[in-house]
Amino acid sequence: MRTNILLASLVVLGFACQPTKQKEETASTPEKIAVPVLTKAWETDTVLLTSESVIYDEFRDVLYVSNINAVPPTAKDDDGFISIISTDGEILELNWVNEISAPKGMGIIDSSLFVTNIDEVVEIDIPSGVIVGRYPINGAKFLNDISISSGNEVFISDTGTNTIHVLNNGDVRSWLNDSSLVGPNGLLHQGSHLMVASYGGNEFSRIDINTKMRETITDSIPGGDGIVSYGDHYFVSNWNGEVHFVDTAGNRTLVLDTKTKGQNAADICYIPEKKLLLVPTFFGKSIVAYEVK
Repeated sequence: MRTNILLASLVVLGFACQPTKQKEETASTPEKIAVPVLTKAWETDTVLLTSESVIYDEFRDVLYVSNINAVPPTAKDDDGFISIISTDGEILELNWVNEISAPKGMGIIDSSLFVTNIDEVVEIDIPSGVIVGRYPINGAKFLNDISISSGNEVFISDTGTNTIHVLNNGDVRSWLNDSSLVGPNGLLHQGSHLMVASYGGNEFSRIDINTKMRETITDSIPGGDGIVSYGDHYFVSNWNGEVHFVDTAGNRTLVLDTKTKGQNAADICYIPEKKLLLVPTFFGKSIVAYEVK
């Protein structure tokens, strides 16, 4: 009898312990996000003059580079220009479009290339290489980056006035003016949010398009410049010569540092299908491409 009671007790105890064991087996830890590795693929000849931004034209499979040329980047000297280069670094046309003082951020809508130019946005007809529109922005001091929404609205950062403007069908309006942005530079429009890199405030943040409420993702990127998406994550450049990988949880990893080489890291571009991250070196006078693995 005692044996039977003991066996029954063990069976009951076994069943009682089973759910705990199953729970332990099925419990999972958060998946660790792999940090990408950058390997230099190519570099253009050092003939670009203060290369500030680079953008990929998927339809034509070429890159456009904005060249400020002589500094300061606020001088209305008409010596800036746009270059065309191939996706393997060949300079196809150094002085493609001229008559721009200090071109910086760029965005493409259909056959138009929009470029910031101190206190105006310039529209270039890509097939002809002719400037077809100039859109002055009253009160602007240092128009910087551009990001295009899915509805073809042109979002524009003004680093000098802590303002983000919107250009839509030739009309310009101030979308957000907020001193806490501390020099908004890089922009990336993503559906219901606008990602912003602060040049003076060290913050990489997300702004809700509807409420305009801002959430800090990370606060450790001084001199924030360009932003590109990498899957659900981001690369954010630091003008001083760094590129950071920022994951969805806000974890930040330095993946490129060219400060000791005297190369800056301005308004970057990422081409997913080619797995290439393109970095304008500003005073380094070139574009450097890195393979992303």
